[in-house]
Amino acid sequence: MQARFDSCLDGLLPGGGAVLLAVSGGIDSIVMADLAVNSSSACTFEVAHCNFHLRGKESDGDEAFVREWASAHGMPFRKIDFDTKEYAETHGVSIEMAAREFRYGWFASLCTGEGFKAVAVAHNANDNAETLFLNLLRGTGLKGIRGMKESSYINGSDTALLLRPMLSFPRRVILEYATSHGLSWREDSSNSDTVYKRNLIRNEVFPLFEKINPSFLETITADISRFDQAGTITDDFVAVHAPKVARRERSGLVIDPLKLSETPHWEYLLYRLLEPYGFNESVLEDLIRLIDSGSTFSGRRFFSNEYVALTSRDAIEVLPIEDRHYPRRPFTRSGCEVQGAGEYSLEGIRFTVDQVEIVDPKQPVGTTVVNLRFPFTVRRWQSGDWMRPLGMNGRRKKLSDMFVDLKLSAGQKERALVIADEGSHVLALIGYRVDESVALQVQYQATVPAIRIRLI
Repeated sequence: MQARFDSCLDGLLPGGGAVLLAVSGGIDSIVMADLAVNSSSACTFEVAHCNFHLRGKESDGDEAFVREWASAHGMPFRKIDFDTKEYAETHGVSIEMAAREFRYGWFASLCTGEGFKAVAVAHNANDNAETLFLNLLRGTGLKGIRGMKESSYINGSDTALLLRPMLSFPRRVILEYATSHGLSWREDSSNSDTVYKRNLIRNEVFPLFEKINPSFLETITADISRFDQAGTITDDFVAVHAPKVARRERSGLVIDPLKLSETPHWEYLLYRLLEPYGFNESVLEDLIRLIDSGSTFSGRRFFSNEYVALTSRDAIEVLPIEDRHYPRRPFTRSGCEVQGAGEYSLEGIRFTVDQVEIVDPKQPVGTTVVNLRFPFTVRRWQSGDWMRPLGMNGRRKKLSDMFVDLKLSAGQKERALVIADEGSHVLALIGYRVDESVALQVQYQATVPAIRIRLI
């Protein structure tokens, strides 16, 4: 194991250099640190520890343990404290994402400001396989199944190297090394908490896979290598064809839809062109359908969180939403203002709006009729939204509870649209329920037409 570790470092940093070891105190990072102490490579090492303050005294105990380990082995020790929970709540991200942003931001700053050549982390073969399955479950392209690399750059940096010298070692080999060398390490109590998806895969799913195929980890590792080779082939394909159908301008990206549609595998090429801009799968499907249909192309708008794709007669232009060249329209990132009858698209979810004078309030699933006037705002549902559904005698009900009653799938909840009122009060869950304030009578007929919204 020592020889493979040294060979990996020599290959990643042939001339050696100062390397920062990211040591949490767990078995993987302690084994990496021990291998570094005994390394014959030309690298020099220092220890870095992040205290995320997520487990109270246990987190402080991890810090003390790593500090004592570094002192005992003559390695300089660096540490930093983070209020991870507060950051996650303030920025609306998960605890895991907050911790990731913190540690890699700090690592990058140390490389830039303190002269470190690279940061080494203790990701192993099991971690690589776990990441593959997590990516598959949340939805991913080839990029998500190509696995981690032994060497890459820290996000947001083109100079701070991230090394994974333990990536070829399965966890069982790491455990064997630790026990045979009499090493001590800290056990993270949260590793057994299956609330975290990675722990669920690690502790419950992988043992089942091992029963089916005792060498499944080796099989998955070999597959990851093949996926990476396939990814290299698609990268070459995109590098050849993307310049033929798209050009980058100061304001954004311009795609020629005619040249695109004449290119082999153009749907995949469109996916790769739009991937950096954060458009979701439904937007991609809408654009593919639009290009393929030959129908009216101009004047359509598709949104991601930060970008808008505008279609004209001969182009798809991708612009930052805040760019001064973006022609302001009723659509916004938080919703879309419906000013009249027509077809609309909100983040790839399409719906039509028209007016009806006589209507039976009982409508098919996907259609909502309300006693409302233009303009009004349609947006995605948000946590905390509530309404007073017809038939509940004025009692409030949260949309999250209504989803359970309606037995909506995760995908249906993700795409749910509402008619907004003030604050968290909504006037309708489009296609399912309406608030009593805008509900129709049993048989509706009036001089002011009702509004009908249909999800497409």
